[in-house]
Amino acid sequence: MDRDLERRTTDLADSYMAGRMSRRTFVMRLLALGLAPSAVGAIVAACGSAATPTPASPSPAASTGGASPSAAASASPSPSPLALKGNVRFLVGPWSDQEVQHHQHIAQGFQALYPNVTFDFRLYQWDTAAQEINTSVQSGAHDIYMTTESSYPDYVASGVFTDLTSRINDPTFAPELAKYLYMDRVKSFGSKLYGLPISWHVEDAMFVNMDMVKAAGYDEHFADDWDTFLACITKMTKPGQTYGFGIGIQLGGYGEWYQRLRASGGSYLTEDLSAPNVNHPEVVLATQQFADLFKQRIAPPLGTYTYDNAPAAFGAGKMAIYSSDLAATTALPDPVPFSWALMPYPPGPVSRLNFNDLTFYMINAKSQDTDLMWEVVKWWTSGENDAYWADNSGTYPARVDAPDNGYGTNAAPQLATALGDFQKYAVGVENFPAWADVESLAEAEIQNCYAGKESAQDAVNNVEKIVKQEAGV
Repeated sequence: MDRDLERRTTDLADSYMAGRMSRRTFVMRLLALGLAPSAVGAIVAACGSAATPTPASPSPAASTGGASPSAAASASPSPSPLALKGNVRFLVGPWSDQEVQHHQHIAQGFQALYPNVTFDFRLYQWDTAAQEINTSVQSGAHDIYMTTESSYPDYVASGVFTDLTSRINDPTFAPELAKYLYMDRVKSFGSKLYGLPISWHVEDAMFVNMDMVKAAGYDEHFADDWDTFLACITKMTKPGQTYGFGIGIQLGGYGEWYQRLRASGGSYLTEDLSAPNVNHPEVVLATQQFADLFKQRIAPPLGTYTYDNAPAAFGAGKMAIYSSDLAATTALPDPVPFSWALMPYPPGPVSRLNFNDLTFYMINAKSQDTDLMWEVVKWWTSGENDAYWADNSGTYPARVDAPDNGYGTNAAPQLATALGDFQKYAVGVENFPAWADVESLAEAEIQNCYAGKESAQDAVNNVEKIVKQEAGV
């Protein structure tokens, strides 16, 4: 070990043994120095008998629905190094082109503490995620699943995942629970809790070429109202060169129309889930506004760009604004040859809203060792690992302490800049099991409107029929 590495290792060990950092943080920082997991495990073991760390007070958790900072002061004790053993099989989504490597990095920290645990990681594809997860769960092929909030109500109803309510609500877990964002939303899906969130994800943000916006004579406030926004994107449209606003690209426009629905005062169902809440004049107007963008060639015709090649098209100036989920931040050209920003959508007829959903880790009810899986899920969603994963996968962490644990180190700075606005205008998934099915069918219907196959009113009428059929109201 060279002198500098030895000094930094000693400094970390002194901090750990003095109780200034948790064992988890100690492990992750040792790994960050480039030490092998086996070496990290040996160092932690050597320091363990002398360390008496005191748990840090939880970060303020306003609007999280978690426990207050004055909740139980101690977290549940960690298992002894040799107490955990077995193989943990993950099925996760391809958030970035290095998703398996990101999970392997997190696994190294766990294995430094628990050397008898091994891991396997497999990716599902977004367009077949539901089928792949359902098949795997039923056959018991995997233990831990990365799922999204759009599917969570359905999974709660199905009972195929492990009920974690008693573990999540255990008083000894309260200091950690207080650090998770949007837990009030999770609890609204029912009294039973089936997962811990790893991130919250804005499904459709605007990637804005600010050089083009300024060249068109506007500033960062161009999207503060629809009329100014429309004038700007119209001016930025150059036939044969640049489309002003690239919509309908990300998985068929997933979430774009839904957030316009909500910004128009509508929703799929009423608040008491008893009737459709889609067919309003304001919703028809917002739908027509989007359809007009295609008719006027401000938006590229459906199919012009795909989820895979659209980031490069935006980087090449073929779209002045590109509508996508936040994961596109990891797929943009490096460097982007112009000044750009992330922004929420402009106001709708009623309000300004942006749709986001949570990403969870959930445990298969058929898994043979729930105690092991629970320790793994806690590790994966800890402040340090949440910060690392969200930072490298291009989304927002689901922990209030993630910024204190390195979030923003690798992520595009535009993410951190826009975080406050996206939280301010956030709206989540509605609480009924058929939400994901309704969303998929509704998007296909709205695409028919964008393609000029039916009017905005007919499209909204058909979405209302879909809601009645799928939600059974």
